[in-house]
Amino acid sequence: MHKKDGQFNTSAKALPKRRFRFCSGDVFVTLSVLLFCAILLGGTWIYGRKNKNKPPYVRITQDGKVLLEKDLRDFPEPVEYQIDSDHGHMVIFISSEKVYVKESDCPDKICMHQGDLTSPGDGAVCLPNRVVIEIVSGDDDDTSGKVDVIAK
Repeated sequence: MHKKDGQFNTSAKALPKRRFRFCSGDVFVTLSVLLFCAILLGGTWIYGRKNKNKPPYVRITQDGKVLLEKDLRDFPEPVEYQIDSDHGHMVIFISSEKVYVKESDCPDKICMHQGDLTSPGDGAVCLPNRVVIEIVSGDDDDTSGKVDVIAK
């Protein structure tokens, strides 16, 4: 039914009511997504429980050589660790709660903008000074010299 201006008149006839129905494929996809989420949450929970009691420590390396590797609990008072080398000057703030780059003479200062490093896995890198600062879980083995991935 057309009106004079060319539009349809929908009030003359009621539209059929739509009903949502699950198909067997919908149930399979929904259960697969829920199972995947449960596995991810379970793995995260197990990993967190495994590393909960292990104290984090700070590792500072320059050109692959370890300059400092110490438990964060060994810093009851905050310390400013200075690195002076041919590549430049850095001051790193270390306390029992956090680590951050306080000052650096590199041009872009990305290492300073990295912010506070507080939990295992956090890290900051200063490429001009060739310094890597990372917070590592207490029992992580030294992986230098070991192969992570083999590529052919």
